[in-house]
Amino acid sequence: MEKQNIVAKVLRVIGIAIMIGGFFLALTTGSSQNLGMALPVLFSSFVTGMLFIGFSEVIALLQKIYLQLYKGGTKVTASSSTEPEVEQPQEQIKWHPSAQELVDIQEIYNGQKITKIEASPYEDYCIVQIEWEDHIEVVELGGFKPKKVSAASKPDLVNNIQKWFNNLPSS
Repeated sequence: MEKQNIVAKVLRVIGIAIMIGGFFLALTTGSSQNLGMALPVLFSSFVTGMLFIGFSEVIALLQKIYLQLYKGGTKVTASSSTEPEVEQPQEQIKWHPSAQELVDIQEIYNGQKITKIEASPYEDYCIVQIEWEDHIEVVELGGFKPKKVSAASKPDLVNNIQKWFNNLPSS
């Protein structure tokens, strides 16, 4: 059985009571005086009652979210592993870094001679090969400035890009 919030229940009851009370007040006001006095009473009681019911619904929904996140006193996350969830980029067929992105990559490797900059099959990720070094580096272009991606921060991505690069035909 799902636990319900008592405040949400009370606010809902108050809202319904305001609407019912306003309806009867509008009936008595309208029958004893005129219809012009009954309509504002009916409208204001309806709006006030709906506000109370709306607040009760918000509290009830927040209670449901709380119960889903914290079951049994511990926080439950969407992923079952203890590692933080890292969004993996989608593999693409072909894309090319812009001229400005190439200049920004050159600035990262200031003083080093770059022999190759090539777009990987993952959008916003390039490989950079530096002269006299046998390994490649992965650079992410998705933010405001390009940044190097280490194998420690995104091991699957870096490994996939290195495998892709090693299978490229030599040019």
